[in-house]
Amino acid sequence: MSDNKVLQSLHRIESGILDDPDLSELCQKSKAGDGVTIFIPNWNHRPYLPRSIHSALHAVGRLREAGFSAEVLVIDDASRDGSQKLLRAIQMLYEGSRLKTLFLKQNLGLPRLRNLALQMSRFRYVCMMDADNELVPDNLLLFLQSIVETGAALVHGNLIAKTQGEEAVRLWSSRVATMRLTEGNYIDAFALVDARKLLRVGGYTSNPRLYGYEDWEIVLHLIAEEKKIVFVPAVMGYYHRNPGSMLQETLQKAERKNDSPSEKTKRSEEAKALMQRMFAQTGTREWDPVRVGYIYHPAVGYIDQW
Repeated sequence: MSDNKVLQSLHRIESGILDDPDLSELCQKSKAGDGVTIFIPNWNHRPYLPRSIHSALHAVGRLREAGFSAEVLVIDDASRDGSQKLLRAIQMLYEGSRLKTLFLKQNLGLPRLRNLALQMSRFRYVCMMDADNELVPDNLLLFLQSIVETGAALVHGNLIAKTQGEEAVRLWSSRVATMRLTEGNYIDAFALVDARKLLRVGGYTSNPRLYGYEDWEIVLHLIAEEKKIVFVPAVMGYYHRNPGSMLQETLQKAERKNDSPSEKTKRSEEAKALMQRMFAQTGTREWDPVRVGYIYHPAVGYIDQW
């Protein structure tokens, strides 16, 4: 069977899982606007869960101190590394509404997992994390204030990339949105989004040809739909670069481990060509300098310099 047929078959299977009546009953049609759902997807990332959940629960505490509501939602995507046992143990420590978990019986895939989280979230605003990300708890309030005050669909901030040895090696997701995004993505999925607005435009794509690139596609899709994207000049969190990180896993799935370097390059170029076909039909170069995002900080308002 060809690679495309395999991807199409998986797409049909994932669609069937998401249409499961048991899952549809969990979806929240009305969403409160006074808080944040912090979403952590997990697939075989047990070693990283204590750090990400601890930072998320700490952020919940900070938001509540400031008068806002919050919850942590962890969806396990049919892990087999003991993650589920660990999550149940953690949940016993935090009885009540602070931590919710869902254990899927079949693997759904990250794009559909994110869409499920948007549907299940109790709150309108959803902080999208990965299992190996770490929030800066004191700063989530800045991003919540920014998305409420600007009416943005997506708010992002600085991410500090760290090695296994905890050495800071890179600043990521730290630029305002421009049409240079059609040449490559520099806005990470680790961001605060308006679930209503993302669901209204169809959520994260599950197009098999863009698997592993759905965070890039949603940014360009929001721009095309004339939704506001805002950069807040503050640190949202830490991006831990490990051999088994969710980013690496996603890219390996998208490119497949047995692909040769030339095949990986080909898949990357195909995804880029498809993205430009969708969002830059008149050519990207003439649009490169065009700023389409905004810079905002609750303490000062909009910032024009960039």
